[in-house]
Amino acid sequence: MKHSAEHTRSSLPPAPEGTGARILYFLRIAPRMPFVWWMRLYRLAISPLYGQVCRYYPSCSKYALDAFEVKGAVRGTVMTIWRLLRCNPFSPGGIDYVSGSVLEQQSELLNKGRAAGRQRHRSRSGD
Repeated sequence: MKHSAEHTRSSLPPAPEGTGARILYFLRIAPRMPFVWWMRLYRLAISPLYGQVCRYYPSCSKYALDAFEVKGAVRGTVMTIWRLLRCNPFSPGGIDYVSGSVLEQQSELLNKGRAAGRQRHRSRSGD
């Protein structure tokens, strides 16, 4: 069973208002879109055949998708290759988000909520 966080909303920057701004936005994200489409197709058709074998969270394919969406084609390719080189039986694995991705933002919100909850609990219990 796939982890639900593997299926988050897109990490692409939101489209701005206004015709001129939208044209510039399109020109900025257009080079990365073939990579994004390839990773979405891979995650839909091929990735389910492997199951949960990645040593990292999120999976390498989700990491690659986020890297292309957030960082673009060139930096996304470099980040993806580096991640694939690190994902091996000799690596301890762990949590490794793309900076600026939706998963990283959700994780930060959860951690802030947990910290606030612990702080409230301590103040009520007199610690």
